[in-house]
Amino acid sequence: MKKNKREITLVILIIFFAIGCVYFYKESKSITTINEIKYEEKGNIDYKVYLTDKKYYNRDYLNSGMQYISSIIDYIELNYRYSVDYEKSDNYDINKKVSADVKIVDRDNNDKIIYTKNETIKEEKISSDKIDLNDTIKIDYKKYNNLANEFKTSYGITASCDLVINYSIEYNNESNEIRQNKLMTVVIPLSQQMINITKSNDIYNNSSYVGSTTESTINKVMFVLSIVLLIITIIAIFVLISEISSRKKKESKYDNHIRKILKEYDSYITEAKQDAYDLNKSIIKIGSFKELLDVRNTLEKAIVYVKVDENTSKFMIIDNEIYEYKVTREELDK
Repeated sequence: MKKNKREITLVILIIFFAIGCVYFYKESKSITTINEIKYEEKGNIDYKVYLTDKKYYNRDYLNSGMQYISSIIDYIELNYRYSVDYEKSDNYDINKKVSADVKIVDRDNNDKIIYTKNETIKEEKISSDKIDLNDTIKIDYKKYNNLANEFKTSYGITASCDLVINYSIEYNNESNEIRQNKLMTVVIPLSQQMINITKSNDIYNNSSYVGSTTESTINKVMFVLSIVLLIITIIAIFVLISEISSRKKKESKYDNHIRKILKEYDSYITEAKQDAYDLNKSIIKIGSFKELLDVRNTLEKAIVYVKVDENTSKFMIIDNEIYEYKVTREELDK
């Protein structure tokens, strides 16, 4: 029984040490280092307004920053530039999207929206070791201007109409936990004789990004603890195997024979001390436990088990005589 308890204790300790080993190993690799990553960020929008009537201008397009006659605009070419140079160069997942929003609003009533329409012009996902974007988008001005004019004419309303072109950028870097979103916008008036195009301000930042890094930093204390627990676990496993092997070796034919009888015929057997019967009665020697069972079935008496010592056991039926089945280690293990 003591040996069984010891083996159970070893199993519990092995489980405990194994869990501790896994825990400390994971913790040793999960250190998050907060750091500052210097970066320089630039972004700007430029555009050209292409014309259908070049009689007075003698050129195909007009540069940005002018006032434009809407009736001779063919299309508008937008150029978006955006770049970020981080101190630690790495791979970035970049999502780019260009969308067009037509907005017709009532300026005299707190800019309440009368009509809106959104469409995606371009969408792209890329992976690169640097962020240096240069996208040129062609805007069909006549298409959107005609939509606004038709809407106002159909319903006989006066309203303010704009075409908003949004250039959105999302990028991330897993190793340094960098996640950023940027939006660059151009507003083009619709349904007007003369228009001024406005754009979001140029971007320039020379700063630091405060984030975390998952570089292969190892917590040495945690790692050493995990190794120590691994060694203890292995030792405990070897001790357990040794205990089980030793116990099995020590269990002889004699031990197995006695244990089997006590287990299979437990309901017939009563355990007693050696002096629990009358030694003056005559003793009839029985050659096997099976024969003793036959006597028990005839007399309907309990079988008394007496452990004489570590090497001798007796099974008896006490009646007018004593029917005795005696087993010795020497007999069975020879």
